[in-house]
Amino acid sequence: MCLFPNNIYFGAMIIPAPTTVDFSTIESGLIGLKIGRCNHDSFNANELYSQITEGHYDLCRLKVPAEDEHATARLHQTGLPYFFSGSIRKYRTCIAEYPKVHYQYSDLIFELYDGTQNQLLKDMLVDTWGQYPLGYYRTPYTSELVTKEQEIESVYQYYKQYNLNKDYPLNQILFMKHGEKYVGIFTLNTVGNTLECNLAGILKPYRSDGYFHDEMNFKKEYCIKHGLEYFTFGARNENAAVQKIFQHLDFQTAGNDNVFHLPSLLTYSKATPVLKELKPKEMDYGKLSGTLYHEASLLAQQHLPGESTMSFQLKHPEILLKEEAVTIRFSVPVVTENEVLVVMRSENENGKGFTGYFRIAN
Repeated sequence: MCLFPNNIYFGAMIIPAPTTVDFSTIESGLIGLKIGRCNHDSFNANELYSQITEGHYDLCRLKVPAEDEHATARLHQTGLPYFFSGSIRKYRTCIAEYPKVHYQYSDLIFELYDGTQNQLLKDMLVDTWGQYPLGYYRTPYTSELVTKEQEIESVYQYYKQYNLNKDYPLNQILFMKHGEKYVGIFTLNTVGNTLECNLAGILKPYRSDGYFHDEMNFKKEYCIKHGLEYFTFGARNENAAVQKIFQHLDFQTAGNDNVFHLPSLLTYSKATPVLKELKPKEMDYGKLSGTLYHEASLLAQQHLPGESTMSFQLKHPEILLKEEAVTIRFSVPVVTENEVLVVMRSENENGKGFTGYFRIAN
């Protein structure tokens, strides 16, 4: 068993794997923001900052073990906005310990998604996951830019593509059908000797009818039939009903993951970005900060005039002080009747790594 899956082993030494942010194509295209994802057991703050700023990401979804008690301190070091989005409790079951399979409904059908039941797939996802798909719509800043409908469309398009069994034989989607009614849906992904379930849901009218137990029986049977040793799955910690069922079935937890959203908003802008030419080498730190503050304040006041509370933060302005000339991009990704956010970044390769945030609110 690998205790540090993100690390590289070199003899007796453990070398931390690089912290990388992967571009999320489907949700970026549908939501209209440049979105990246990063899963890491012990991310490096500087590497995460570089990945986000050099990639000009608008949003990064970061998943880390809950045991990483210093994660928020390292996130604070990045100087980027970040918000906690919830926890996922993970379970890992050895199938040999639970070999018994007994279906409550012997006539329950498990129907494989084959690419033709698209409307059924979308309807089932909306009815089981539609109230809390990804959580971007609840995150400060992006809550003004993303809807639940966009999120569930992203989930639909992702699983429609990557869990289509004829294209990805190790992945599948199964609909649970009893008589003439569809009662649930779940996904399966085979990874090595493990069966993973990343999405599952029972329709609300049938959640107390025992269908979940038969879903688990199918997964056990599938593992036995295909010689798979383990079955892994998870659920949000706040989903008390599901957690209670898992505990009732004596499933053993395999840890918890915390999810953070970093709405860096380095590409998107509601208004046309403003470009300003500066000559930082002729300035000291105080004059540079004052100039950036003044320009950001003027832009913010155009959208929200009057007295407001204000916050102002710069990350790595010392990079700019070395340059003869640099172009700073001032964008306005958030504009509401109560709040304006101005984001600053360098347009020059030699000023790469500088970011700034100016926020006013009534």
